[in-house]
Amino acid sequence: MPIDLEPLEPAPAGFAACGACAYRTTGTPALCFACTVADGAAAEGLTCVVCGHVSEDRGPCPNTVCGLDDRYFSRLYTVSDRAEEMWDAVYRYKYGEERELAGVLGRILVGYLDDNREELAGYDVITTGAIYVGPRAQRLWDYLQVIVEAARLEGPGWPFVPGLIAKAGPTGRFLGIGPEERRRIAEGELRAALSVPEPERVAGRRVLVFDDVYSEGFSLREMARVLLGAGAAEVAGLVLARRKGG
Repeated sequence: MPIDLEPLEPAPAGFAACGACAYRTTGTPALCFACTVADGAAAEGLTCVVCGHVSEDRGPCPNTVCGLDDRYFSRLYTVSDRAEEMWDAVYRYKYGEERELAGVLGRILVGYLDDNREELAGYDVITTGAIYVGPRAQRLWDYLQVIVEAARLEGPGWPFVPGLIAKAGPTGRFLGIGPEERRRIAEGELRAALSVPEPERVAGRRVLVFDDVYSEGFSLREMARVLLGAGAAEVAGLVLARRKGG
């Protein structure tokens, strides 16, 4: 008997198999992560040792921070190479406020962690990128923490500790602006706003910072900088997708 998709909620996340998947509400991390894995042959070219981007023209990585000597983070892990589909899901969740997608994104996150357990289990803490949700905020909910809370239910064995990095106020938005403007905001407003209120929780530990999208790397650079200043032994990034302009 065919599945009646209309009453199923949440709406499909946007990957090829989502529209016919009865596991949108009852799925497992392994099933949801499987839909985000890129199909077809891998791109050929030079692979960035920091973020994994493949430059088909054999030129340098287009993500500016990867080439900086003072980037502060060791490397970046990317959940899905299907950047446009993942960005569509993130955009609907983050800007369209389809908050029910947090469960799907949380399952995808845990599926990736489980699939790469041998390497990622070496991190002591998985925290969230800093989001300001105070009275001057444009968005009054921490969209990263909601994903991580969903992921914690699906993967209780992972060391999720959201909110270790604090952001004291709003800063300029990165969406739709160029690399130089992003860098100016990051090294000015963002740097001044970030802190680690409880440095003893990161001191001597390897920290993985979860964010939605990696575009140039300026936000991750500042968060890694403040974590290392608080005594972290190493900082790496973990994002749902790499996407220029995201």
